Amino acid sequence: MRLFIGESWHFMAAAGLILLVFISALKRSAGIPRALKALRLAAACLLAFLIIKPAAVFYRHSLEKPTLAILLDGSVSMQAPAEKSGAAGKYAVAAAWLKNYSAEAAAGTECYIFSDKLYRTDCSSPAAAGAAYFESDLERALSGLFEARRPGSAGPDRVWVLTDGLSAAARGPGRFPPALKAKVDILGVGDSRTPRGVLITDFSGPGFTIAHIPFGLKAEVKAAGWAGRQLELSLRDQDGTVIEKRTFSVRGNEELSISSFTLSAPSVGPRTYRLCAGAPGGACQAAKDLTVSVVREKLRVMYLAGRPSFEYAYLRDFLKSQSTIDLVSFVILRNPEDLPNVDERELSLIPFPVNEIFLRDIGHFDVFLMQDFDLRRFAPDPNYVLSLSDFVRKGGGLAVIGGPSAFGSGGYGTMPPLNDILPVEVSARPDFYPGHSAQAVPTSHPAAGDAGRREDAAFWRGAPPLSGANLFGPLKPGARAVFNYRTPQGSAEVFVAEKAFGKGRVIALSGGDTWRWKLGGGKEIKYAGLYGDFWSRILAYLDGTLDLEKVELEALPHGGFIRPFRLRVLNDNYVPPGEGEGVSIDATLEFNGKSSPVEFEPDGKGLYQAQVRPAGYGRHRLKARARSWKSFLGSDEAVFEVLKSGPDFVPSDEAGLVRTARENSWNYYRLKDAKPRNLLKTMPAARSVRTEVSRFDLGSSRSLMLFLAALFCAAWIYGRRRGLP
Repeated sequence: MRLFIGESWHFMAAAGLILLVFISALKRSAGIPRALKALRLAAACLLAFLIIKPAAVFYRHSLEKPTLAILLDGSVSMQAPAEKSGAAGKYAVAAAWLKNYSAEAAAGTECYIFSDKLYRTDCSSPAAAGAAYFESDLERALSGLFEARRPGSAGPDRVWVLTDGLSAAARGPGRFPPALKAKVDILGVGDSRTPRGVLITDFSGPGFTIAHIPFGLKAEVKAAGWAGRQLELSLRDQDGTVIEKRTFSVRGNEELSISSFTLSAPSVGPRTYRLCAGAPGGACQAAKDLTVSVVREKLRVMYLAGRPSFEYAYLRDFLKSQSTIDLVSFVILRNPEDLPNVDERELSLIPFPVNEIFLRDIGHFDVFLMQDFDLRRFAPDPNYVLSLSDFVRKGGGLAVIGGPSAFGSGGYGTMPPLNDILPVEVSARPDFYPGHSAQAVPTSHPAAGDAGRREDAAFWRGAPPLSGANLFGPLKPGARAVFNYRTPQGSAEVFVAEKAFGKGRVIALSGGDTWRWKLGGGKEIKYAGLYGDFWSRILAYLDGTLDLEKVELEALPHGGFIRPFRLRVLNDNYVPPGEGEGVSIDATLEFNGKSSPVEFEPDGKGLYQAQVRPAGYGRHRLKARARSWKSFLGSDEAVFEVLKSGPDFVPSDEAGLVRTARENSWNYYRLKDAKPRNLLKTMPAARSVRTEVSRFDLGSSRSLMLFLAALFCAAWIYGRRRGLP
């Protein structure tokens, strides 16, 4: 029993003060009998006692069992057979295991079925209320364990989740209630055994990676029946070149090997990597491909001009204005044949650093622009031209811009290493005609710009004409025209041509006066973006960025009915957009003629993810459109099928369940191997608790109040009988 005071200290102080005053008055009272003083003092003490409203509480000590919550997956995938050779469904197997479970002596047990939400059920007879729902939501189910409890409750001491993982494990880490960390045991339902051999269960990488910057790839390989053997993993690039090999010793009958590779991409564009698993030195027994979008953080450009010109001034200004371009430029103001007849140290113009540009530093750049440059003056050594050719062969981009000292007029036709990589035949004699006037005509080449603009003949007829050009010969095999031009006399020639050489690309521009398009934008607003669009796409083609789609929808691996998708978005500069660009995603899921919205959540710079819940069985079409506050970026779509679960055996997603358990510090067991008595050993011990049996509020007791009244009456009667006033 314990006594409690029901009022605040103010009442206790008042009661004590009244009692002291009363006692003091009794001491000063003369001629009052002791018996009367005792009656009055007893009444005063009882009154003070009632003022503070005391209560007496009676308790009983007992042992409280730890609480256990058991969650049974009720999704449609649980209706499939639990074993390949058996007819019993996974749900029936899990329900039978739960029915045979008896832990009343060890824990206070609550049983639930979870699918679209949490359903309370009887542990001894788990009815299928809410079962056979399309898919289950483990995150919502675990959160629901706390919703019905009082605020601040610690929740159950332990949670057992019985599931096949085909939909319940399709949630990412960190989404579950933190109060359940290290408190959950996942029991995998159904046979998950894989056939003997090697299976690549995961091969993943980043959504984007920056060229030349190291990035990582993750691989998970499952080997069954390989105990005592060696397993070799080899990573190859899209050319079949082996990047790295790893060898593992398999000790168990079923073993999951996890490995990571660090590599870098030498150029921009989509790059495909292949993971091969098998015996060392033997054939590839399992393989999986992964495509990574390589973007640029900065495009490194070397711009070399043979003489000052309007084209050099305008193009250099455009390149320097682009935040995504690192530019190094040189213009020749002093030729080798210019003899100043003074000491070199007295000149402000330094000699042209031909060795540094063509031999030492050329590999530091992604794109090389060479305009109106006569190589014969500065590079008589063939090593310079060979170095330029080798730069392109290894993946660099080269744009050769015409002028009075370029192509045939610059002797390019007499330099085999340079002539071989050009997309057009070059004359062996001077081929520049300064009075040549022509109108550009785009082709269907992607580097020619917007398709609508290409098809608008009136737009190009009104564009400023170009003046001065090197006359090209025919296109070489494998080369394509990007722009043609038409003269006032009606003749047509190639203005811009391109050709792949090795891993790189070469573009030849016959004229060096595209700056006239820049001036044309000042006269007529519709031509304002023509100059910048032209050079942006030329550069994007040279470094491979143009091969990237601005908006790309990718289906991620899944083990159940929920389909995860990732959306990769690039802005107009072909780099992942920043936070200030206001990117918005509009996505819909079409099924049976109806559309429903799909929400994509940010998952990194330029990356968005969505967990798509199918609307039923059959073909679905997911459409996604991306827009920034500047412009429409693009759209993409994906089609996927959802098939009904029939009597066919569907293995449980053991790898997904193991991954979920590992990421949340949980435990994973196979249901058929799990013994309740072993699982119960992880439960905390029974706690000693004190339970309130009864409560007696003395301050409001009628008996005490009557007794108080009786004391006052007795004191008054006794005083009157003794003749006291």
